[in-house]
Amino acid sequence: MMARKREFPKGIGFALCLIGSSFLGLVYPEFLFGREWVDDQLISNLATLCIFFFLGRAINLTGLFDVIMQPSNVLLIQSCIFLVPWTCAFGLMQFGFLQEVQVGWFFLLVLPTTVSSCVVYSKLAGGNGEFALTHSFLSNILAPLLIPFLFAPFISSSVDFTWSIYQQIFIFILLPLTLGLGSRYFRFAWAKEPKKGEALVPPFCILVLSYLAFARVSSGGMFQLGLNELIISLLVCWIGMSALAWLAGRLIYKDKGIRVSAYFIISQKSLATGIPLAFAIIPNDHDSLFATMIIPITAYHLFQLLMGALLVSWMNSAKVK
Repeated sequence: MMARKREFPKGIGFALCLIGSSFLGLVYPEFLFGREWVDDQLISNLATLCIFFFLGRAINLTGLFDVIMQPSNVLLIQSCIFLVPWTCAFGLMQFGFLQEVQVGWFFLLVLPTTVSSCVVYSKLAGGNGEFALTHSFLSNILAPLLIPFLFAPFISSSVDFTWSIYQQIFIFILLPLTLGLGSRYFRFAWAKEPKKGEALVPPFCILVLSYLAFARVSSGGMFQLGLNELIISLLVCWIGMSALAWLAGRLIYKDKGIRVSAYFIISQKSLATGIPLAFAIIPNDHDSLFATMIIPITAYHLFQLLMGALLVSWMNSAKVK
């Protein structure tokens, strides 16, 4: 079972590496960004290709088909990941609450589930690992198709949104995802089962993209939100997604393991998908808008790793008592 085989960086190692790569991007953007002999766009494209190829390598079609055979559950979970947060955000926009600095938080709300931590936290908290793995993969498959359509209303006033973006999404996200999936079933092309070292490739590519993203932010001016506003927005988003995740689990699923998994599936958001999509959606001449999207994604990702670990400890201590 893939959920048992998948590994995740232990402790806070990956979170610290992510902070380090972001800091380097802000302080030393000239290390890679903008050098004549370095094509940062090519590097970001290659990193994106690798992330989604190896994501496809980890997909178990048997588990995916089992989940799809329960369409009502799929509709509930995936709607809570994409459509319900989008509806709430769109409603806020209609009442005039949307400002340019808030765009990043609305982008965050419609991102898919982060795969690794979602599965690991679900398992550690006594949830259903296969259920978490399959739904998180399904959300990452749907995200490249849904996000440009869902996010267009939030940036139409700032960017001349072009639907040719789907061509980039197909080449750099959907195609490698499909090839990675196919590599498991055509043994002459690649080893059938993912090897242990393959799990290290996506995290490394995420760090590279994080560096490039923050280097671009540094060259275009920092985020306009103050630290207090950043923290408040972060808490509001996390509490809102957590409440939605808890409610969805309580309403539909009687099995406690499924409810636990549903919480982590809905409340966690993917940095690995968010950064490539941000690169694809925001043109190179809109660095300030790009900054408003990248910083919330990174802050939320770090925060959800911390809170997930605390929640798992609390759930396990409650079991012992």
